[in-house]
Order: sequence, then C-alpha cells, then structure tokens
Amino acid sequence: MKRLLFLSILAVGVAFGGARENVGCGLGTQLWKHNADNSILRQSLAATTNATFGNQTFGITSGTSGCRKPHKFVDNNKLQKFIADNMDQVAIDISAGKGATLDTIADLLKVPHSKRPIFYSKLKSNFNQIYSSSAVDSAKVIDSIAENI
Repeated sequence: MKRLLFLSILAVGVAFGGARENVGCGLGTQLWKHNADNSILRQSLAATTNATFGNQTFGITSGTSGCRKPHKFVDNNKLQKFIADNMDQVAIDISAGKGATLDTIADLLKVPHSKRPIFYSKLKSNFNQIYSSSAVDSAKVIDSIAENI
C-alpha cells in the first residue's frame, strides 16, 4: 500500500511537470533546494526532513535555515520578564497613553523616539484588545503590544 501511494505521488509530480515549491524554510528546504526538478517528490522529501528534525520553528524564530524572522516577532527575555513583573502598572500606563513602563517597553522594543507618541497613542486606543480580560497573561499582552509597533 505504501509503495502504491509513493508511486502515485511520483506520477502526479511527473504528470504535472513540477509543483510550486511550498514547503517553507528549514533544513529540508536547504538540503533539497539545489535539485532542479521542483517535483512533489522533492517537496515531500524536504517537508519530511523539516518535520523529522523539527527545525522549521527554530529557523523561523531565529532567522536561520533560510527562514526570515517575522517582522513583529518579539524575542526579548527582558521584555517578557518586565511585563510579567509589571502587568498592573503596564495596564495603567497603557490606559493613560504615557508613563515609565511605556518608556521602558519602547526602549526594549527599540521604538525610535520620534515614533513613540504614535506608538503610545496606538496602545492607548487598543487597550481593550491588549488587556482583553482580567485574566490575560503577559504573553498575550506582549503579542498585542507588538501588533502596535
């Protein structure tokens, strides 16, 4: 049965001449990228390699293995700790659109001084989405703040 499935996938790849490369980034993509046929078989091998080694997520978060780190990805341990330790004061300052915690957050996110008034204003206007409930956790707050950069 496995052999029949493999041959079917191979036949579809040959019959259609080549599929659009859609396996994303990762070790498998890097290993198989120099193979010119761009077939379903090659894509299957690349996707299997990516999944087997579990490196695609690491590549995305680190910007390696041919992956690009998302523009709004927040990978900042100091920011995570700061917000987790100051959730109440961050909420107060966001609701006011100013304050020392917002200055620290902007510093940690490397928001240019010239853009901070707009950043603070966006945070204030999106307060209800950032602090969507009294049980919101710091990771959700950080994600919501990053959306406003």
